[in-house]
Parts: sequence; C-alpha cells; structure tokens
Amino acid sequence: MRLIMYAFVFSGFCPGLFLYAGDGRAAEVLNSTGTPPARQAAISTYPATTANAGLYEDMVLIPEGAFLMGSDEPGFTNEHPNHKVFLDAYYIDKFEVTIARYKLFVKAAGRKLPRQSSPENDDRPVIRMTWHDALAYCEYYGKRLPTEAQWEKAAGGGRAGKFSFGNDAALLGEYAWFWGNSGTQIHPVGLKKPNGYGLYDMHGNVLEWTADWYDAGYYKKSPARNPQGPAKSKKKVIKGGSAFVTAELCRTSVRIRSSPDTPYSGKGFRCVAAIPVKRENQLGDAER
Repeated sequence: MRLIMYAFVFSGFCPGLFLYAGDGRAAEVLNSTGTPPARQAAISTYPATTANAGLYEDMVLIPEGAFLMGSDEPGFTNEHPNHKVFLDAYYIDKFEVTIARYKLFVKAAGRKLPRQSSPENDDRPVIRMTWHDALAYCEYYGKRLPTEAQWEKAAGGGRAGKFSFGNDAALLGEYAWFWGNSGTQIHPVGLKKPNGYGLYDMHGNVLEWTADWYDAGYYKKSPARNPQGPAKSKKKVIKGGSAFVTAELCRTSVRIRSSPDTPYSGKGFRCVAAIPVKRENQLGDAER
C-alpha cells in the first residue's frame, strides 16, 4: 500500500521510479548509556513555552549567502533551471521532529497525536502529518516551516551537487534511509552521517513539509533573494527522500507536490527559526 500511494504522489512530473541497490550500514558511536548521541539529543524535549532559551535547542545556524538551487536534471523539469539564490541566515532543526517531541506538543496544546506505526518508538520521526499539523507545531514553539529555498540550502550542506556529499549515489546509504537500505521501514533519527551543516536525515527517512505553495514553473520567475514561493496554489511543496523511494528521488533538488490536507505515513517535518534580535537593539527600539 505504501509503495502504491507514493507512486500516486509522484505521478505527473517524474519519469518513474528508479531502483537502487545499496548498502546502508553505518557505524554508530555509542555513549555510556548505549544510545547513539544523535538519538539521545533527538528525543530530548522542547520546553513547554517559548519564553526561555530552549527555542534554539538542537537547531543549527545556516549562514547567510548564496547557493545554487534547483537543477538541470533531464526529465525533472520542475527543478529547472539551476539558479543562484541568496538567503538571510536562519536556524533549522538538526533532526526531523520526533514522536517524543510531538507528544509534548499534543499534551501542552491539547491536540491529538495522529496514528503512528510505532508510537512507542519515541526517537522515530512523527508521521502522518498534514501541512496544518506541522505548521501548528512550529508556530506553537515560536518557529515556522522552512521555505523551499531554506530547506534546499540546508539539505545541500554547504556544497553543490545532487546530494550533500556530491554526485555519487552509491554513498547515499551512509547518509540516508531510502529504498535500498531501509527495508521500507522508518528508522530512529540521527543514525546516519550528518551533512556539512551537521543536519541529519535530509536525504531520507521521511519526506518533509515546507511552507511554500507548489508551482512547477516557479524557478523561472522566482526572486533571487529570499524566495517565499508563489502566493497561492492547490498543493504544497515537500522535500527530501524517504525510506520508500529510490536514490534518484532523494536528490537535494527534488520537488514533490502534495495537498496540505493529506497525511501520509512517509510525511514528517522540521522547523526553522529566525535569528534572534540582539537585546541591545530591542532596548533601543523600546526607548524610541
């Protein structure tokens, strides 16, 4: 059922699914508790309110600057053209939002936890998220969903190429859970290698919602600085590979469209946050 549903999501602009056989085994460094450090950090909790320093816990600063967005990949015309985009600095979650963290949100905000395949496995990414579910979580903690451009720059890890580690798909199993190594199962966050920015699972495990509406031709007319996506559409952009797709669909530039109201077992998310305003500036504004 999962594979059939994915085929439906990708239909309309992808040339087909490409099977990739790879070895995804990667070494885990264990701490004294026997838990990989990345996983231990990922299942730590956000504060119940935003009125403290916990806002930026387990987030990574992405510096301002230009990067190459999109691609000229044959057959993937919605990624065309490869173009330069400048973004202001921002923070992004190091990990996909986990079941543990979403449970805290559910309790604090009085919401419901969508059905999870393994609700007892708190260190796995929360799934079956609609776009509205993901946005509500981010906003509750004073954050937001990343724009498509923010997500893609972060996923690139500071370098150009099909993946954050270059163009060799044979290396994907070291960085991501995908068709070739996942056993079509979602795995705990943080088990694979991070990218150059220190972010985990950007190329796989679960797809991730972005803030942007989808337009197949948007890159041909998008602004060169801090693009926010089209004003309105019927679908939202989701990015990243997943445990259920092949290597070709785990590339950084892949664009997928989905209804904001549609949950699915392969959809998760992570949040971004703005750079905090320096206190002296805040005081100066208050005095004026």
